[in-house]
Amino acid sequence: MNKSEQFLDFFNKAYSDPSKHSDYSTNSELRFDSRSDALTVKHLIEDQSPYAKYYHLSAEYINPNQSMQVGWYLTVRKTATPPKNNQVKDKPDKSNDPHQNN
Repeated sequence: MNKSEQFLDFFNKAYSDPSKHSDYSTNSELRFDSRSDALTVKHLIEDQSPYAKYYHLSAEYINPNQSMQVGWYLTVRKTATPPKNNQVKDKPDKSNDPHQNN
């Protein structure tokens, strides 16, 4: 497993349930030495993670407090929360219904 795949694996495990995350986070596990590395992993996650659709990822240079290292981080912002399985119901498509007011 290469380093990029390890980041993808971490993201899939850590961010599989959007309801357990704040709307904004910066995780030290998603820290990079260069912007190029951060963007490479960002695109990999966006393309290959089934959970990426619930988040907006951005590469940001952060010079944080003493608890984190200076560097490039993938900042994770929640964009949507998936519906709970028991709440998902098929709704009839009324787009072609002549009685539907548009």
